[in-house]
Amino acid sequence: MATVKLLQRSFAGGEVTPEFFGRIDDAKYQSGLAVCRNFVLAPHGPAMNRAGFAFVREVKDSNLKVRLIPFTYSTTQTMVIELGAGYFRFHTQGATLMQPDAPDSPYEVSNPYREDELFDLHYVQSADVMTLVHPNHPPQELRRLGATNWELKPVSLQPVIAPPENAAASTAGCSEAKYDYEYVVTAVMVDLVNESAASNVATVRSNVYETGCTNTISWSASAGAYRYNVYKKEGGVYGYIGQTAGLSLVDDNISPDLSKTPPIYDNVFSVAGQIESVPVTAGGSFYGTHTGIIQSVTVLNGVLFKYISFEGAIAAGKITIELSVSDPTGSGARLSATVGSVACDGYSVTAIKTVTVIDGGKGYTSPSIVTVVKQDGRPITGWGPIHATYSVSTSPNTVQLAVTDSGGGSGAALEPVIIDGAITAVNVINGGSGYFAPVVSVSYAGGGSGATFGQPVVKSSGDYPGAVSYFEQRRCFAGTTRKPQNIWMTKSGTESNMGYSLPVRDDDRIAFRVSAREANTIRHIVPLAQLLLLTSSAEWRVTSVNSDAITPRSISVRPQSYIGASNVQPVIINNTLIYASARGGHVRELAYNWQAGGFVTGDLSIRAPHLFDDFEIVDMAFGKSPQPVVWFVSSSGCLIGLTYVPEQQVGAWHWHDTDGVFESCAAVAEGAEDVLYCVIRRTVNGCSRRYVERMASRKFTHQADAFFVDCGATYTGEPADRISGLHHLEGKTVSILADGAVHPQRVVTDGTITLDVEASKVQIGLPITADLQTLPIAAQVDGAFGQGRFKNVNKVWLRVHRSSGIWAGPDVDRLTEAKQRKNESAGTPPALKSEEIPLNITPSWADSGQVYVRQVDPLPLTVVSMTAEIVMGG
Repeated sequence: MATVKLLQRSFAGGEVTPEFFGRIDDAKYQSGLAVCRNFVLAPHGPAMNRAGFAFVREVKDSNLKVRLIPFTYSTTQTMVIELGAGYFRFHTQGATLMQPDAPDSPYEVSNPYREDELFDLHYVQSADVMTLVHPNHPPQELRRLGATNWELKPVSLQPVIAPPENAAASTAGCSEAKYDYEYVVTAVMVDLVNESAASNVATVRSNVYETGCTNTISWSASAGAYRYNVYKKEGGVYGYIGQTAGLSLVDDNISPDLSKTPPIYDNVFSVAGQIESVPVTAGGSFYGTHTGIIQSVTVLNGVLFKYISFEGAIAAGKITIELSVSDPTGSGARLSATVGSVACDGYSVTAIKTVTVIDGGKGYTSPSIVTVVKQDGRPITGWGPIHATYSVSTSPNTVQLAVTDSGGGSGAALEPVIIDGAITAVNVINGGSGYFAPVVSVSYAGGGSGATFGQPVVKSSGDYPGAVSYFEQRRCFAGTTRKPQNIWMTKSGTESNMGYSLPVRDDDRIAFRVSAREANTIRHIVPLAQLLLLTSSAEWRVTSVNSDAITPRSISVRPQSYIGASNVQPVIINNTLIYASARGGHVRELAYNWQAGGFVTGDLSIRAPHLFDDFEIVDMAFGKSPQPVVWFVSSSGCLIGLTYVPEQQVGAWHWHDTDGVFESCAAVAEGAEDVLYCVIRRTVNGCSRRYVERMASRKFTHQADAFFVDCGATYTGEPADRISGLHHLEGKTVSILADGAVHPQRVVTDGTITLDVEASKVQIGLPITADLQTLPIAAQVDGAFGQGRFKNVNKVWLRVHRSSGIWAGPDVDRLTEAKQRKNESAGTPPALKSEEIPLNITPSWADSGQVYVRQVDPLPLTVVSMTAEIVMGG
């Protein structure tokens, strides 16, 4: 027999499966563990028993599941949101946000989500706005307006500013009107990015090619507008001709820029209550036969000739004024004018004061008023140009339909199809939303009558995205039910602008479909250096075809792997993505690999499949500090931790249990640490309770501040031996740390416990059992590394840091306590040790030579390294 000493320098290999016990050749074997229960592994090697969970508050309804999601405005302003069926609650710094006028009632915001939808919600945050998406609901924005002022509103993807109204065009200085000109106007916000849809079309007949002839386009102000863009039609396209802060612009033969056109907006997502089609039950007759009737003419500038007054000649009948309407599509209009004197450049001149419509005619689409002044029956040509301009109002030049609905629907726009005076069909330009039982009628018949319509077909459910994120200053949506592989990205630099132009511009909204072999829904949009899309069967990379930013004309989509992701929202660590696989319950990483020229995925669970096989990951969170740990809630009810530093090839698994079932988790920064919150279902006094609990910090100055109990509470005050306020632990056996000393356990009765001695700082909660077990011994005593030999470990040296309450042995049934009290004063607890502690353990011959370390007291234990003295059999 030989006696050897083996040193385990690090535990950063984490817990591994028993199926791994033969892999003594693996680099992780020397730092691995057979059991790592309720210990957190630091990336530099030590194993630290986890801090306890402090009780925060019971959820609103313990019969229903809830989910926790993080809200981070900045590193100093964070919240954990309790997302329940029909409500949000808010927790921070271990406390719940309460109503200002009702301090005993938690502050709540209502939501439309059901219990079975909570864990399928995906979210992304920008400053104090969180976007939430679910395939069954329109996208929502949770907005923080103040500490106790939050609101949930649907995301609006329609223009944020209304188009100008009453756009009109007039001409001046034109001797002969030859051409029809059409203009539209848009309103632009102060950011110079958000632009409204186009106004109504303003038409005028003139000839701006003629010297001195101009067209003036005018419109009404639009609320919130900073400037206005004006577009002129050429070759069937409206091109940009200018921008102004005023309410008019003069076109003196400006050439339109056809590369810049008015934005076009449509319904990106189908919504519930949207009109799909309208049946025509009777077409009627004579529709459209009396449209485009001139209703009124407004004088904008009545001056006829500068510096000339001739009212007397008009009164004597020597001079006459004739007004006519120029429009190739209309006919029959008759007008008359009244004249008077006005001041012009210091002179009193003759001007038209009003225009009366004697007969409105019909068929006018772009009417303009032509003014002719005659003397003795012949036009006057030697007095200079006529300056009079007008604004013409006509009845609609098309038949119009209206939609009414008692259910409150709105936004629908319908267009009738008219053949030989009869309405034969209805085109749905915009289906609107919220319609329950819409009724369609003719609001302007244009001379027709008799048309009737059946009940419109209304969508009972919407088609909403299930994934959301941000990338390159665009908000991105993807994965609707009817278009599972489509993605939409807002106009660059905007949150909700889904406008586009024809021809397409680089900053327009982006919409495309991932062409794949299988029609699997896009579950996640992940912004790294490049955009990643995760479906249930593959991982895709979205880039531009060059090195520039993504534009509507430069989209490239390439598959990276064919694994697939579950619906659990992934986390990003440095430049690496961590996600749960779609099948098998394993956890994977996805990172860029220069050698492969793309993103490569790897199975992080490969050495510890026993923690994942036959289970699913149901929630995930990441804490950066003090230890970089990814937390996973398993369907087994355990909390699984992964200490992860990819650049150092550190990936150490550990698992955590409690007297209850973990159901959800979220991590937010609070001070210098990222704090983990969990929803834990516990059985208390025979009833199932769901509690929000907060993991305490392991950083403390005084031993009395150590918090190593679950569902715990802290008493701080005058020395007392009766501690109340423990109703959330009714009937439970609790561990107690009183002024830094371990106190015998007690059972909570009527929310109260009684101590043997008074204490001023008491930590009370459910006991935590933390276990470490080393891997089977592998020593270079022979060619088989000691395998095939019985082994007996009779002594261990545990190097610890600020630790107390240490037990060790060959297995869980034969543990020996390390006695720590030395020269401490009577009545004070044993001091925390930072040294190498020798411990003679119960000898036991076995083929593995493993060592078991346990902590059962509410005290800290950090094992830095372990040396074992082993007797090797033959």
